Amino acid sequence: MHMKNLLLVVLAAVAMAACNNRKSDEFIINGLVQGEQPGEVYLQKSKDGRFEILDTAKVENGRFTFRGTVSTPDIYYIALDENKYISFFNEPAKVNVTFHTDSLMSPKVSGSASDVQYREYLKMQEEQRSAKIGLFSGYNEASRSNDTARMKALEKELEAMEKDQLAVVIDYIGKNSKSFVTPYIAMRHSHYMELEDMEKVLATFDKSILQSPFAVMFADRIAILQNVAVGKTAPEFTMNNPDGQPVALSQFRGKVVLVDFWAAWCGPCRAENPNVVAAYKKFNSKGFDVLGVSLDRDKESWLKAISDDNLTWTHVSDLQYWQNAAARLYGVNSIPSNVLLDQNGVIIARNLRGEDLHKKLEELLGAV
Repeated sequence: MHMKNLLLVVLAAVAMAACNNRKSDEFIINGLVQGEQPGEVYLQKSKDGRFEILDTAKVENGRFTFRGTVSTPDIYYIALDENKYISFFNEPAKVNVTFHTDSLMSPKVSGSASDVQYREYLKMQEEQRSAKIGLFSGYNEASRSNDTARMKALEKELEAMEKDQLAVVIDYIGKNSKSFVTPYIAMRHSHYMELEDMEKVLATFDKSILQSPFAVMFADRIAILQNVAVGKTAPEFTMNNPDGQPVALSQFRGKVVLVDFWAAWCGPCRAENPNVVAAYKKFNSKGFDVLGVSLDRDKESWLKAISDDNLTWTHVSDLQYWQNAAARLYGVNSIPSNVLLDQNGVIIARNLRGEDLHKKLEELLGAV
């Protein structure tokens, strides 16, 4: 009888081990949803700026499970619908995720060592964001009272703070060079970095993480920006104007041309448009032109903005939003963005705004 019981215990242990057996590249996500109960949840990843559904799980008594494989730690999302989701770092492990439908920004995650660092980074980001709130409030108050002197002072203060905060992030990346979260952080802050900074950051990555998705993405972005750096000939592209006629960048050879990436839905772009209009009126007769490249997806909104803002130069768009082919070619991941080309199509400056654009044009074409 004793031997029989012992045999049953051994068999049960073997069966349990078989059920819980996890391959070296496999993840098991056990989830608990609190609050309003959805019928299903979706496991997602981001691809080319859009969410891609990897799996669907039924929610029963608030619980759900996902199982799959992942080669290296990567950021995943569990979504209730297309607008409600949590983010976390998944990896080959048994990962437990608990969240409330009313507070999706603060899930509880255990079992993923990468997610521990991800939460540490998010905490740092929240502290940096909180530090800027006072400046933003002061700027809005100055704007309402039309205190331009105060606005300019706060702009400089904000610029200095953002520079300091970026330095903190870059230092954090350097101190965590073996973490798979590090390339994600680098990519997330890449649009704040100069090309030289990005090259230095990439050089700090440990060899073990260089083939991870975000490290590859970061290296690819550097390669794109190197191709459109000051001193390089601007890559050629052709795109249709509002009438459906193709316009090639090379058609502007012989002129100083500003390739201006913008969109009707972009508030900062619309705020900068009057400055570009003034520059165009001032220097067009001396050989300056503008090629507007829109990241819109709605043609009517695009055309209305052109008319409303009196943008009388050439415009093109493929109406593909952030997937705009020219924007991708030039590494544009925030707008407004621009490149200034000389008469031979060589890039001579990037992201000139306000008075900086006028000063550069005076330097090139002479004062008006």
